Amino acid sequence: MDETSKKKEAFSKKGKNKKRIVITSLAVLLLGGAGVVGYQTFMAPAQAEAAYQVIHVGKGDVTETVLASGTVQASKRTSLSFADAEDAKDVISSILVQVGDHVKAGQVLATMDDSVAKMQLINAQANLLSAQAKLEEAQKSKSTGEMSTLQASVNQTKSELEMAGKSVDLEKARNDELKAKANLEKAEKNYVSQKMLFEAEAISRTEYETAEIDLEQAKRDYQTAVLSLEQTGGQAKNKVEQAQAAYQIAVENLEEAQKGPDSATILSAKAAVEQAKAQLQQNQTALNAVTLKAPMDGVIVQLNGNVGEVPSNNFIIMDNSNSGDLEVLAQISESDIGKVKEDLKVTFTTNSYPDQEFEGKVKLIYPEAVTNSGVTTYDVLLSVDNQEGLLKIGMTMNVTIEIGTHTDVLVIPASALQSRNGRDGVLLMNNGTAAPSGNEQPRQAQQGQPTDQQQQPQQRQEARREGTAEQRSNLPYRFQPVKIGYFASDRVEITEGLSEGDQIVILPTAGSTGSANQNGMRMGGMPGMGGFPGGGGVMRGR
Repeated sequence: MDETSKKKEAFSKKGKNKKRIVITSLAVLLLGGAGVVGYQTFMAPAQAEAAYQVIHVGKGDVTETVLASGTVQASKRTSLSFADAEDAKDVISSILVQVGDHVKAGQVLATMDDSVAKMQLINAQANLLSAQAKLEEAQKSKSTGEMSTLQASVNQTKSELEMAGKSVDLEKARNDELKAKANLEKAEKNYVSQKMLFEAEAISRTEYETAEIDLEQAKRDYQTAVLSLEQTGGQAKNKVEQAQAAYQIAVENLEEAQKGPDSATILSAKAAVEQAKAQLQQNQTALNAVTLKAPMDGVIVQLNGNVGEVPSNNFIIMDNSNSGDLEVLAQISESDIGKVKEDLKVTFTTNSYPDQEFEGKVKLIYPEAVTNSGVTTYDVLLSVDNQEGLLKIGMTMNVTIEIGTHTDVLVIPASALQSRNGRDGVLLMNNGTAAPSGNEQPRQAQQGQPTDQQQQPQQRQEARREGTAEQRSNLPYRFQPVKIGYFASDRVEITEGLSEGDQIVILPTAGSTGSANQNGMRMGGMPGMGGFPGGGGVMRGR
């Protein structure tokens, strides 16, 4: 089957629900730029038993289309699962949606146990606040009041240090130690003297023993004084050291404040803040992982799990089948795919709504062919407007892709096109044609067109050869080869082989309708203003 036959067959299928338009014409009456064609049916010579229709070739608009079928599908579809559901303890704790529910982006769909994750997040938030406070403190310069306080601290600790070095207790302990030492020395001398006198029997034993007792007491008093001095001195030393340390700290604080914020401290504080932020983000991610949210507006189409179970990889499946923008996946034949381009207008119909059309565009042409049972097609993705929400996923759609429109061109009815030996042509009347015969004068050229005598001699010779069968049968028409341009459902653009006003024949087909009167006249279908839709022989519109 050649390309023309394929197109005619395809358009005949598309036009089952449309009225068949049959036009017969012998004269053209131009009304406001649109042609109104008169019509007449001729009886063939005796050899021809059936009537034929004659029409004038006119001008009009032709919109070429590519027909296909496709299936409605969602433009977005996604599978959802919990990111960290790895252990048996990671089980579903709640499911908040059902199949068929319409959800909004960000809506919680299901959860796992989040108690630990929440506590860790709270701790991370507290750590971040603490780190930020330290950084803020490190970056601040001391105010005049704070500087005065630091200076006062230096003065106070210095005074305390001086006082610690002049301890009254230490002086008393030193004096007591010196006095005890002097008493001890005196007691020792007295004891030696009394002992010598006692040995010389110059004094009594009682006097000697009294001197001995005084010596022992002086020793004990001295030891007590020494110990007291040591204790008092240690305490005083500690006080001095403490006062010295306090004074040193006060001086350092004052000097540090006078220098301004410390860069090293600030850097360290900043690092601590960044670390706290990272930990917070990690804990937030862990909490998010146990909460499953909808990434888009859509519909829940599958739930693959129950509460208490470990969630699967495809736990929830959703799509946007409730949106106003759906898609149709269509299969385009290999012969037509070269005409289809992205952004071309598409019209859809479906048996579910036979009286309604849907609009869309070509979105994507898949580069790889698909071959089934020896038939090669290409998948083409189309957008379809579903603002009214009538279309459902899986519906079969009749697809019409508008390739383009040629305006004010030569057009003939699609039913007039013939094919012989692989060549496209029409049945051209022998009188009033591109090749005048008898005493007829050549038809004057249209503006910018050659006359009939000037027009393509070789094609006329070929037409005569092709038309020998008709000539032998004394028929008033012959086969005229033509070249075609755009091919619409009811009309065909002619680019070569015919001129405006040429008369062509449409032979009757099986099932042709019409009523003949006594003079052999038959009325063809004439919707609108007669002839082709939109203006008879001068076609307008599709």
